[in-house]
Amino acid sequence: MVIILVKAVGKKDANEAESLVELIDYADMEMGFTAMERATGWSAAIVAQMMARGEINPGAGGVETMVPAVRFVELLRQHGFKVTERIRL
Repeated sequence: MVIILVKAVGKKDANEAESLVELIDYADMEMGFTAMERATGWSAAIVAQMMARGEINPGAGGVETMVPAVRFVELLRQHGFKVTERIRL
C-alpha cells in the first residue's frame, strides 16, 4: 500500500485556506506490480508522456512548478488511481 498526502496552506483573498490531495494505491497482483512500483513508475511515465506531447515547458525545474497539477491528477485518475481533493477556505 502507498499513501501520498499533500497539504498546502496559505491565504485566499486574505482568508486562511488549506488544500489536501490524497492518493491511496494498492498492489496489482494480477498485473504483478507492487503499490510502490505503480506509484513511482506510472507517475514518471505520465510526466514523460506529458513532456512528449508538449504539455510541460522545456527546461529544468521542480515537478511542483513544472508539471500542470490539474492535468497530472486527471491523467492519474485515467490510469486507475484514486485521488481525492479537499479544499477549505
